[in-house]
Amino acid sequence: MTTTAPNTLELLAREVGRITGAGNAPTDVSLSELGVDSLNIIEMIVFCEQLYGVFDPEKIELSAFTTLADLDRQLHSLTTAAAA
Repeated sequence: MTTTAPNTLELLAREVGRITGAGNAPTDVSLSELGVDSLNIIEMIVFCEQLYGVFDPEKIELSAFTTLADLDRQLHSLTTAAAA
C-alpha cells in the first residue's frame, strides 16, 4: 500500500483518527494531545510499515511532542535513505 508523498500525511492522519476515535486527526498537534498511547503506537507502526514501506521502527524518534507531520517527514527520510 505504498503511496506517493503528498498523500501519506493525509492517510496517516485518517488512520490515527480512526485508532484514537478522533476522526481525521490534525497533523500539527502532538501525539499526546491526540490521545495516542503506547498501544496506539504499535498500531501506528504496523500501519506506517504498510504505508511507507519497510523501515526500522527503532530509528523513529517519537516523543509526546511529535506531530503527525514530524512523523511523516521522518518516515519519508528513513525510506528514502533505505532505498539509496
